[in-house]
Amino acid sequence: MRRWFLIWNIALSVVLVGGLLAGFFYINNYKNVAEQEISTLRQHINELTAVMTQQSGVLNEHAQIINGRMESVNEEVMAAIEENDKLIQEMNGLVKEYQQVINTSAMYFEEILDNLKELSVAEVEEPGP
Repeated sequence: MRRWFLIWNIALSVVLVGGLLAGFFYINNYKNVAEQEISTLRQHINELTAVMTQQSGVLNEHAQIINGRMESVNEEVMAAIEENDKLIQEMNGLVKEYQQVINTSAMYFEEILDNLKELSVAEVEEPGP
């Protein structure tokens, strides 16, 4: 019976050592695969960071171009507004001058009308005898 215990202990020891070795190799393999995946993820993140940096540079260039164009458009619009303002002021001056001419003409027309009324009354009175 001791022999069977000895054989049984040896068999259990072999199974235990084999299981420990298998577990060690499995964990070591898992560790290597995980390290490779982490390394791949780091590489992808670095590539994405480089691409994002390039894209932000391009976006900044586009923003600068757009801002430059907007400034030139704003300058053109402001110049056009100032020119239109000057033209409106000139037109207001002309309208005032025309209004004065019309008022003066209206006064002259009133005087002419009064003179015509006086002439028509004077002519109607003479031929009466």
